[in-house]
Amino acid sequence: MVSALRRDLEPAGFGMDAVHPADAAGKLDPARHVAAVVRAAPGADLVVAALKRADPNLTVLALFFDDEEAGGYPGGLGADGVLVGPLTAPQVAGTCALAARLTATSRRLQAAERARPPLTPSGAHDLGFLKRLLFVEVKRSKRYGIPLSLALVSIDRWEEVSEQIGPRARAALLAELTGVVSGAVRDIDIAVPFSEDRLVVLMPHTPSGGGLHVARRICSRVRERATAIPVTVSVGLASHEGHGTVSFGSLVKRAAEALVTAKSLGGDRVHGGEPGKRRDRISMG
Repeated sequence: MVSALRRDLEPAGFGMDAVHPADAAGKLDPARHVAAVVRAAPGADLVVAALKRADPNLTVLALFFDDEEAGGYPGGLGADGVLVGPLTAPQVAGTCALAARLTATSRRLQAAERARPPLTPSGAHDLGFLKRLLFVEVKRSKRYGIPLSLALVSIDRWEEVSEQIGPRARAALLAELTGVVSGAVRDIDIAVPFSEDRLVVLMPHTPSGGGLHVARRICSRVRERATAIPVTVSVGLASHEGHGTVSFGSLVKRAAEALVTAKSLGGDRVHGGEPGKRRDRISMG
């Protein structure tokens, strides 16, 4: 199997280091390795976990001989994605190329995050959310027809507000609003800063109706909070009902367009939620 993988990967420009599972984490080199493939076997989930501890940004793929073997590991060994035989060379090369892109993106996000001052208290940023979103929720929605919604939350008239308060009050306000939004969403939702005045909220297993309910609650909670700096927010919502295909990029684009409309209508409101067209293509960017 190792020789077959090497034969499929080398024409695509990838090299491969075959190592004993017990040594995989110790021999991982972030400067050289852009993905890992772990063969399904008893204890393979521990190998996946060790690789993720060694490099949280590394995309790990689980390799199964066939669907029957994959069925024996319902959690996919805890990996980010799977390869299930019988495999063709394009499938192997394409999946590994995507895994390499995700690893590179995750590492760039971490580097950018370390280079800028935090917008919220330590730990509020979930740097892995993009990777999970791309490789788990989008693939789950495609494969199983599970709906999902994504919202962009933006402070209304932010430039005007930020000019009236100092840097310290501005940072405190942003941290407070992050807490308010996090408190307004459900346990299964993920709310993280997207830019200085904007947060993104991922709502798995949520069609447009549920997304609108959560988004309206966010607007209400922000509006009703008792504070010396009253502000409101606008929310752009994009939903996928679980039919056809979806991409992270198309969801963000639709949510951003809906947010512009919500602000143009005066702010302090939700706009969007309509599902995208069925012909949207699956993409991981």
